[in-house]
Amino acid sequence: MKKLKYIVPFILLFAFSFTVYAQKGNLEKGDYYFNKRMYKEAIESYKLALEEKLVFDKYKMTKRVAQTYKMLFDYENATIWYEKLAQFTDKNEPQYVFDYAQLLCNVEKYSEAKKYFKQYFDSLNQPAKFTQYEQACDWAIANQSKSKEIKVYKTNIETGSRSFGIAYFKDGLVYSKPQADEFNIKTVFYDLAYSARKDTAVFDSSSVLKGNLHYSFYEGTPSFSNDYKKIYYSGNSSEVVKYRDKKIKRKKIPLSSEGVNILHIYEANYSNGEWIKKGALSINNKEYDCVFPYISKDGSQLYFASNMPGGLGGYDLYVANKVSDTTWSEPKNLGATINSELDEMYPYVDNDTLYFSSKGKKGFGGADIYKSYLVNGEYVEAENLGKPYNSSKDDFSFIIKNEERSGYFSSNREGLTGYDYIYEFYIPEAPDTINGIALNKITSKPIKDIEVKLHKVDSNGVPQLIEEYLTDQTGKVQLILEKHVEFLVTFYHPGFDAQTFEIPAENRGDVIAKFGQLLFLPIPKKDDIIKIDNIYFDYNKSTIKEESYPVLDAIVEYLNVKSSISVELSAHTDSRGSDSYNMNLSKKRAKSVVDHLVGKGIAKARLTPKGYGETKLVNKCGNKVKCTEEEHQQNRRVELKVL
Repeated sequence: MKKLKYIVPFILLFAFSFTVYAQKGNLEKGDYYFNKRMYKEAIESYKLALEEKLVFDKYKMTKRVAQTYKMLFDYENATIWYEKLAQFTDKNEPQYVFDYAQLLCNVEKYSEAKKYFKQYFDSLNQPAKFTQYEQACDWAIANQSKSKEIKVYKTNIETGSRSFGIAYFKDGLVYSKPQADEFNIKTVFYDLAYSARKDTAVFDSSSVLKGNLHYSFYEGTPSFSNDYKKIYYSGNSSEVVKYRDKKIKRKKIPLSSEGVNILHIYEANYSNGEWIKKGALSINNKEYDCVFPYISKDGSQLYFASNMPGGLGGYDLYVANKVSDTTWSEPKNLGATINSELDEMYPYVDNDTLYFSSKGKKGFGGADIYKSYLVNGEYVEAENLGKPYNSSKDDFSFIIKNEERSGYFSSNREGLTGYDYIYEFYIPEAPDTINGIALNKITSKPIKDIEVKLHKVDSNGVPQLIEEYLTDQTGKVQLILEKHVEFLVTFYHPGFDAQTFEIPAENRGDVIAKFGQLLFLPIPKKDDIIKIDNIYFDYNKSTIKEESYPVLDAIVEYLNVKSSISVELSAHTDSRGSDSYNMNLSKKRAKSVVDHLVGKGIAKARLTPKGYGETKLVNKCGNKVKCTEEEHQQNRRVELKVL
């Protein structure tokens, strides 16, 4: 897909040329096709030449086959032949060492690629430049096993092996359709066509856009105005299929000074059911390509790629402002945060985000898709979208509808022939993540070993178990819930009341709010003792402090729910102070707790106050034993015992 330059055939017509080819050897045929960038025909001729076992320059032959496979984006075969080329150490040119290193990245041999990148830059006496490529390989190694949770589907759209851009239109896509069905065996040209979407990754048969916007060779990279009344697209600058060199200037044939049929950006308007060609944009030039247009939603800016002089290298991305109906401003290079010394292409803008493909930034190999944000009028350093958007092959022509969380891109990631497919992707909504802590409602302590079961409710209303686990000593509960789906979650522990929550598919806010603290009431069993640490009294008094009221309220609720039980409420002190004083203080405090509960409506007959002083210490901190304040605190407590 890169460097889409197509030299116009010489004066010979195809029919006559075919007769001439028959008189030439397969090697010459291959060279003829290669020079005309007809790579499918070239590789077949080269294969036949190899079978003939003729005497030829092995280095030249190896180089031609390697280059042809590379131009066909058949990276696996290209790697094999570039490896053979690398054996010609006395003849091999530095550029082919660099190409081989890139191809090794295409087949995910990043460590080996570093070796050849180093060899290349050493040969140029630019060892510092190697660092950039070494870091890119290290980035690929570090990220090749990482992939986002994105659903990707290969569509049934027939690209004819080459995708030249896609754009949203009506209920489907406009893309470049091959003009002939023989695309698997020979070079074919492309027209813009529309195909309606029927289902996920399934499209109806396509139809070529009506009107006079078509060219003899290539049309691609469509971009529509917001009202779909204008289309901007790429096409060859000349319709001429034959010419003599001396006639180029005389007949004003729009070829470059090197005889290259340059790519230009064109505009067409929709009228009466047809697309009417308006012509080439003012930004074009016959000496360089302007390609891959994207028109902003308001129609005021055109983003595109060009290999015009003055760029960072290869194809750079530019933006031009609309001045009038027929003129555009001087293009502005988007700078080093976007562009590199290699190729950038296929810009697509969504609000303040620019998406594009690049071969010169940190990636997995080939062209990867990147995004950059517009901040204070400038685009910041671009970031790789990662897998599965990107692969070690070529990934490009990214478009997205963020409001629908879906979009499309093209890639030649599948198979060994460099075949471009169009893929549809869907970004699942981030699930609701619910975090909570299972707590004893009376003691506010975490509960270990609560059995948590998460069920997904199917379309028939039947819960299907999808996850279960036990809480650890922290009591942590975490539920990850897909959006727009109903769930049922149950909590069970033999020592606590079970709980069940129905989580609706929509409007979950109220239910989710309950999960901050999951409070569980203990199941009462005779002689069970519940230790309550957070009932506080004034110093050396039996007056209950206000911060104790929430705990006391929980006890009230517990006794109301478990209305058949009676309990002993005992108060305990640490060992500091006299035994008699501590006993007397604990009795008063136990009575204060009972009085508070009675004041809240609990029958006094169900409550037995008991003061134990320092007679039931829970540790070694008896009289005259030196202990920390934390150890003494363990002994100062109120306990609830089921009678």
